[in-house]
Amino acid sequence: MRLLLRNWHLKLSAVLLATVLYTGLVFSGSFTEDTVNVPVDAINQPDSSQVLSGDVGTVAVLYRTSNDLAGTVLAQAFVASVDLSQYDMDRAPEPQVLDIEVTPLTDGVEVLSIEPREVRVAIDRVEARTVPVEIDPGAIPDGLEIDDPVVSEEEVQVRGASSVVGLVDRALGRVRIDGSGIDFNNAVNLVAVDAAGQEVGAGLVDIEPETVSVQIDVQPTETTQTIPIRPDITGTPAAGFALVSLSIEPSQVTLRGLPDALSAVTEVLTEPLSIDGVSSVEDFETTLVLPEGTRLADDADEAVIVVTAGIEPSVSSRTFLVGVACSGAAANACVPSVDQLTLTLSGPLDILSGLSAADVTPTLDASGLEPGSYDLEPSIGGLPDGIQLLGIVPATVSVVIQAPATPAPSPTPTPAP
Repeated sequence: MRLLLRNWHLKLSAVLLATVLYTGLVFSGSFTEDTVNVPVDAINQPDSSQVLSGDVGTVAVLYRTSNDLAGTVLAQAFVASVDLSQYDMDRAPEPQVLDIEVTPLTDGVEVLSIEPREVRVAIDRVEARTVPVEIDPGAIPDGLEIDDPVVSEEEVQVRGASSVVGLVDRALGRVRIDGSGIDFNNAVNLVAVDAAGQEVGAGLVDIEPETVSVQIDVQPTETTQTIPIRPDITGTPAAGFALVSLSIEPSQVTLRGLPDALSAVTEVLTEPLSIDGVSSVEDFETTLVLPEGTRLADDADEAVIVVTAGIEPSVSSRTFLVGVACSGAAANACVPSVDQLTLTLSGPLDILSGLSAADVTPTLDASGLEPGSYDLEPSIGGLPDGIQLLGIVPATVSVVIQAPATPAPSPTPTPAP
């Protein structure tokens, strides 16, 4: 035994030197070093928290293994993790640096180094609160209008990171109104938006429920159209009178309604106005009979219309076939070239109907004319009030003025023998 312990320190040094030399020899020819990218798992996440920093990423692992295993070592041979329980929640949600740990799962594999060794992580507490639902119908096609949306849920719950949930003002559902005018009745997805309407918390905020049923009634837009007004006149004036004029104030009206209703309207009638038996100018105040599906554009209950009916004695005309006579020829004879003339008079029908040809016989004035041939204009006088001469055909008549015949001398009596 004493022999074995003699010069023990020299013997130990020799063994250590041999071991080092052997180890160098072995590693120089029997082992391989390589690098593999390993995904990093986040573990031990604090309760009621949410990771804001997203995927932790990967870590480059430098490892050594024997030549026999070289080429068979994959990323699955390692576990890389970051322990989120090391995150200080009192400082949430600010980013904090946590260590990355890598452990080999295969015997004969040694981890030499990892890069990076740390990762920045941001974690926040989870908060839930209720926000209102708003529906955005977008641009409404021309010619259409919509009623207020009817939503299955007036409020929904948003849940997520406290710092993100605090930015949420409402849950917004966007819809599109079809140009065909069909009512909207569908389920709509909701997104969380801030007060300016910008989406926030994509992937970080859950909405419950995430869809709502939306119903929107769509109808054509009412338009306006200016339409002429026509008085609805009934009855007939008194005998001998006629309706000679109508004036209306205002003469047109602007209506509001759907395009289909307005397209069929060409005029708007007043309430019926009777002129039965009227013999003078008559003023009426009346209202309009609005076509179905229309109303006054100015939203007045009714429009007062003033209609003035001009009632005057009725005027007619009558033609007479009359004889012609000369006047003023004194002792001379006046011989017209025609026996009859055509005479046309105008005036109230009741007066014209009471006249006869004898009442309107024209004359040819031969006063002061010497014997000979002349063209004279016929004239008529003594016409009743309201009766006018429209014309005489022919307008002139040829006449011959003849001196009276000289009487034959009486024979002288023969004396008796």
